[in-house]
Amino acid sequence: MTAPATEARYGPHGFFAALATIAVVETATWVWFPYWILSLYCLGIATVIVVPTGFFMSQSGGAKTAQIGRGILIGYLATPLTIALAVIPPVIVTQLLRLA
Repeated sequence: MTAPATEARYGPHGFFAALATIAVVETATWVWFPYWILSLYCLGIATVIVVPTGFFMSQSGGAKTAQIGRGILIGYLATPLTIALAVIPPVIVTQLLRLA
């Protein structure tokens, strides 16, 4: 007796959705980076649109749609993490070296 086949939680659909989300949101963030106030405004608008869309897609009944929703949510995490890891530490180090 075998268990019924289950759909994969993560798969190629989610991977490509994450890649597309990273490409679009990261590009928009870095294009607007010199205008950081405008960048925050655009990031806020993107958050209001992308996060609920990804969440509701991930909670849907279809396996492919749920994978795409999870991919969108995972891909959207790339923007704040990139800023947190690539921008904030150099700024802090620069400020600390300026004081020395």
